[in-house]
Amino acid sequence: MFTAIAITFVIVLVGLIFYGYGIVMKRSPTEEELKTEKCSICRRRFPLAELVEREVGDYKLLYFCGECIASLVDEAKKRHGISDGMSHTPIPYASEKHESM
Repeated sequence: MFTAIAITFVIVLVGLIFYGYGIVMKRSPTEEELKTEKCSICRRRFPLAELVEREVGDYKLLYFCGECIASLVDEAKKRHGISDGMSHTPIPYASEKHESM
């Protein structure tokens, strides 16, 4: 008898969890969520005006915040041995690097 009650309780509990999850997923986005997007690197949410948007392929949009862009620039400068005084020197693309070899 106790086993049947426990099994019934578990089935009802699982059903309630799925029902609640469905309600949460059906809610419409808030006004703030419509005007913001997550940075593709750090995953923090920013207003669209503060992000740089890039399209990859035909359908994928990537968004980057200023802090992540600055971090990528610093990392690229370190890898290519570019000092801050020579910031006007372009960083070679991988394809240019292989062509010159």
